[in-house]
Amino acid sequence: MTSQPDSKVNPVDSYDTTIKDIAGLKEYGGIFEAIRLFFDEGESGVDRLVQIENRFDIRTEKGRAKVGWALKGGFLQFRNADHQNLVQRLFSDLVPVPDQNLFLLWQFSLNNKLVRELIADVFVGIYFSGRASISQNDLIGFIKEVISNKTGKADKDWAEETIYRIATKFLSLMTKLGFVSTGRVKKFEYVRPSTEAQVIFLYYAKLFAPDHSDILTNPFLSLSFIAKEDIQERMKKLSMKDYFRMNFNGVALKIELTHSYEEICHVLYN
Repeated sequence: MTSQPDSKVNPVDSYDTTIKDIAGLKEYGGIFEAIRLFFDEGESGVDRLVQIENRFDIRTEKGRAKVGWALKGGFLQFRNADHQNLVQRLFSDLVPVPDQNLFLLWQFSLNNKLVRELIADVFVGIYFSGRASISQNDLIGFIKEVISNKTGKADKDWAEETIYRIATKFLSLMTKLGFVSTGRVKKFEYVRPSTEAQVIFLYYAKLFAPDHSDILTNPFLSLSFIAKEDIQERMKKLSMKDYFRMNFNGVALKIELTHSYEEICHVLYN
């Protein structure tokens, strides 16, 4: 079974509102089920889960169809066979839920430009600034800027209400995945990726920017939730465990992956 990225489902240069349908789900256990079903039964298994079994308890057929579309566009698009092999193994029962929450966020970010930029350009910057919390107002200004930027392309002109809902749904997503607290004030939770998750991040970074062997210049780096000044030391410790090779010349920190996308989960979690 092969699933290639479909520009009609998820244009790489477009901002869309997929996050509204994903973040609006009551709980995310069904997302993990959908991913596993995809690898067992293909898209028909996902359709059955969402539309016939109504796993997400959505009242209307139209609403179920929108969620099915969002799941496929947000989590079930793959850049190549390596990416597909990695995702199939990341969401197995062997991987702890905290790690899977990170992987879900990285998978969504890889496939969705708006989610990726909200995390990289807004959320992470405020997280490392020392502020205790983040609000929808921090996000609204950025969303307005990117959809009006001539270098970006939204799927349509968004109303103020749509922009507001995207901001609030983004915070809902980050709450359900454990990155901010519940309640009206969204306080940051301390994010410290496990050793295994740090290694997997390098595989996602490689998928996003295959030509960037220097992790310090990889555009995906901020999604690691590791401060840039700590990257070298973290990578040095991990490389000593033979998870990958690294070379630092004082400027560039080059990473060479030594395990395939298919086998790395077995190396880390078995």
